[in-house]
Amino acid sequence: GYTVDNVFPAGPMRNPDGVQRGSVMDFASNSPGDPLTPGVGATADAKRLSVKEAKSIASIPVLPISYGDAQPLLAALKGPMAPEEWRGTLAIPYHIGPGPAKVHLKLAFNWDIKPVYDVIAKIPGSEAPDEWVIRGNHHDAWVNGAEDPVSGQAPLLEEARAFGMLLKQGWKPRRTIIYAAWDGEEPMLLGSTEWVEAHADELRQHAAVYINTDGNDRGTLNMGGSHTLEQFINSVAKDIADPETKMSVWERKRLSDIAAASADDRKEIRQRADLRISALGSGTDFTGFLDHLGIATLDMAYEGETEQGIYHSIYDDFFWYTHFSDNDFVYGRALSQTVGTAVMRLADAEVLPFDFVDFADTVQKYTRDLQKVLKDKQDEIRERNQELDEGVFKATFDPRKPTVAPPREEMPPHLNFAPMENAGEALVRSAERYRKALSAKQGALSETEASQLAALNTKLIESERTLTNDAGLPRRPWYKHLLYAPGVYSGYGVKTVPGVREGIEQKKYAEAEQEIVRVGKALQDEASLIDSAAQMLESK
Repeated sequence: GYTVDNVFPAGPMRNPDGVQRGSVMDFASNSPGDPLTPGVGATADAKRLSVKEAKSIASIPVLPISYGDAQPLLAALKGPMAPEEWRGTLAIPYHIGPGPAKVHLKLAFNWDIKPVYDVIAKIPGSEAPDEWVIRGNHHDAWVNGAEDPVSGQAPLLEEARAFGMLLKQGWKPRRTIIYAAWDGEEPMLLGSTEWVEAHADELRQHAAVYINTDGNDRGTLNMGGSHTLEQFINSVAKDIADPETKMSVWERKRLSDIAAASADDRKEIRQRADLRISALGSGTDFTGFLDHLGIATLDMAYEGETEQGIYHSIYDDFFWYTHFSDNDFVYGRALSQTVGTAVMRLADAEVLPFDFVDFADTVQKYTRDLQKVLKDKQDEIRERNQELDEGVFKATFDPRKPTVAPPREEMPPHLNFAPMENAGEALVRSAERYRKALSAKQGALSETEASQLAALNTKLIESERTLTNDAGLPRRPWYKHLLYAPGVYSGYGVKTVPGVREGIEQKKYAEAEQEIVRVGKALQDEASLIDSAAQMLESK
């Protein structure tokens, strides 16, 4: 941290005593939530695995330590120098061992089963009570948790307070609104995952959208989520004022993206009607809703102007937050305004504001990305094999340093992306048809019978479910969404079209081709669903 800024308490960065806590459960390969009840709610009478049977519990003991405690251990290592990308910024030479230093690690674990406490509040809908808009943020913290999670939880409470005031004034939402404060997020998304698993059938039937927040700081609005909601959240962002610049948070985000983008990306940002929102992987409480059940999801935070040097440590406290982050809480207010506006518009819209034009564009972009991933892999292996033939590695290795030349690899085969390409084209046609039909009907929606609106909204709610598959991803049956998932080896980071992408990355090319077919079918089903929604509008 000291290479970035002053360390706490003089500055925002981690000091030598700061320990970053975190979960080491293997959630990406298995599932988040209670490791003893995978796939089912961890109720009092749930059937549980033994600790030895639980696949997601780490098989080796782990203890987080500070860099102050790590420095003498690292300094005592000898052996070859660590590769440059393995070295940190401590004032020591980095060796990889083995030894000669020896460390005795003594750990004690508590395997007791403890309750977690989710706090759930509901405002029943007046006209469509069976359609739910769910809003959540976790309330547990590793230690003090001023930034993570309270800077997100406080705006949630302010939204709930404001809705309570509106209720007292006679307002009633069209749809049911559910507010949730999740427990046990830090140990492994426990409260939200177990709630999702326990109520899976109800949620599949009723949940329209889930909106998540977590920590919040200063800066630009980061928008992530289902791309069927991309146009909607862009429209919300255009109506929220940025506390520092007074321009809309959408405009500030647009200009910030231009400043950070490549020449090609700058051109797109300037020409595209909506800013692209990021795809979601995992790492917070939207995971069960999106990745497991296929509920359309948004995740938002203001960020970019705060150095996160105290993440998951005891120094994440009120002093740090009010000196080095959103010290006057104006971005907390902005988050409450942003998400509260989104919740209200979703709850009160006659037709859920799903739009498929941006979604279709994103799907086509993902297909092009995957084709590039395959081509890059082919080019990489072709070049490496040529260098092996030419003796490049033998000529450039330092004989005083033990090294092994990379093995020769077979060239990745051609993959047929036609199922995804054809489905992408069908999506474009269907999306344009739906947008046109909705626009033509916009002035007459209030005259539409309630049963017809309900049928249309049910169809829209199903649109995200259509992108899931009951069998789940290869070797990861809990993760059922075919477009979004955390990577097996990338932690929380998203892998878009994960079955295809990771098949290519892991050189499982036959599997990747099978996944292309499976994704293509899901996208064709999505196009058919969108067409049927458009037909409902056209025929009324």
